[in-house]
Amino acid sequence: MIIDADAHVEESEAMFERLDKEFRARRPLPIKLERDTVYGRYNAVWLIDGETYPKMVGKGGTIFRTPTLMEAATQKRESIGAQEITDVAARIKDMDKVKIDTQVVFPSLFLTHTADDVKLEAALLRAYNTFLGECAVASKNRIRFAALVPIRDMAASIKEIQRCAKIGAAAVMLQGLAWDKLLGDESLFPFYEVAADFNLPLCVHLGWGCPALTRLFDASTNFYSAILPVVMGFNSIMSSAAFEKIPKLRFSFLEAGAAWIPFMLKQVRRDNARRKLAQDPVEYFKTGRVFVSAEPDEDMNGIAALIGEDSFVLGSDYPHGDPSRQEDMVAEFRERDDLPKTMVEKMLSDNPRRLYGM
Repeated sequence: MIIDADAHVEESEAMFERLDKEFRARRPLPIKLERDTVYGRYNAVWLIDGETYPKMVGKGGTIFRTPTLMEAATQKRESIGAQEITDVAARIKDMDKVKIDTQVVFPSLFLTHTADDVKLEAALLRAYNTFLGECAVASKNRIRFAALVPIRDMAASIKEIQRCAKIGAAAVMLQGLAWDKLLGDESLFPFYEVAADFNLPLCVHLGWGCPALTRLFDASTNFYSAILPVVMGFNSIMSSAAFEKIPKLRFSFLEAGAAWIPFMLKQVRRDNARRKLAQDPVEYFKTGRVFVSAEPDEDMNGIAALIGEDSFVLGSDYPHGDPSRQEDMVAEFRERDDLPKTMVEKMLSDNPRRLYGM
């Protein structure tokens, strides 16, 4: 079984038809803009409670290709139905072309925080999860998904992962900062414990999860506001007591590459020497509790010498078009002569199966 450990959906109006009735009047609205504006080919936005997403101008910048009214979405090779998974057959056809058996799907719009009102946020994320659960059924579980939760509301988050575990979720997505909390904050441990009990890993994905940090930067780069938080999340959780207190806990770190691992191993060891809450970080890699996505231009052999071959997974980033996109990851990695063939097959199949409990 070949598993794409990190694919995406471009959110659609159809998704928000699943929104609870009491929030129907506050549903996200797609708005198309003129092409000759500062938005250029990203000429459409979602309007949610008076705020627009993506935010291409000014501080607090975010960038993605949803809603699919925008020219940047219509110019992609993939059909709109495949991008949105409103046409499940089209998505499956695209998977078959590149020999992917199963995709684990992450969001696009919801890579950022979208509502200050936590009840509205929870409703939006329930609609998202319900839609993806329906896609899982329609695809006969070839499409799985990482559940989204309103992490500021612990009770609602726990209730939602209990529901999502029954409708096709393969994981739970977090960002490197949970709004204003570090991932090693022990107030999050009850949530982690429930996820572990349902055999769902916590996947820390690139994204704008901390409004205070996001507001510092514009959309010209996502390095500071969306990528670095993944590394921050790694340091926080790996130097906390989480893995010792929750024996079945699994974490992964996605769409931020793996080149930072050697530096962060050193940093975590320094923190652990002082705090003494966790084992050496390599132990968690080698016992199948921590995974990281790799990108083609990285020294995977060098990193594997530190953490072993069994912790790498691969994600196509389909249907996104940013630098993390791996157009045909199966062929690309199987054709490489600088990586052991056994390692490549582990990255394509064995490792993501262990990460996602498949």
